[in-house]
Amino acid sequence: MKNENTEKIRERLLSLIEAEYDSDAAFERAVGLREKTVNNWRRGRSASFMKMLGELSEIFRMNIGELMDIPLSSTSSELSEDELRLLTLYRKTRTMPQKMRSALGETLDNTINMYITAHQEMKRNERRLKQKDNK
Repeated sequence: MKNENTEKIRERLLSLIEAEYDSDAAFERAVGLREKTVNNWRRGRSASFMKMLGELSEIFRMNIGELMDIPLSSTSSELSEDELRLLTLYRKTRTMPQKMRSALGETLDNTINMYITAHQEMKRNERRLKQKDNK
């Protein structure tokens, strides 16, 4: 496989398999692939995964662009720079086991909620102080 893009997709796919399955054989059984298919992918003997990108993106719960590691572009999106940055960070977690990804998502959710609550409390205190000063 000489194509650089195919090689990047192969590496990404193999890292996802390693992160989410106990073995190549477990992945092959789960997906219904023939024995040694992933081994052939690892050795560069086959790029049959390229024909399966749609199915693989569903298996790994991501869109094809994400599976292919296509960079996010602010010109083709309505997302702000901050949103793109967060989405890029989230995409980096794809190689983490699902339990770790879930824990990270929960931590981020809790942290954001904590900051929102703190900000709201700060604003309430500022209003109270203003009202007290005006009396």
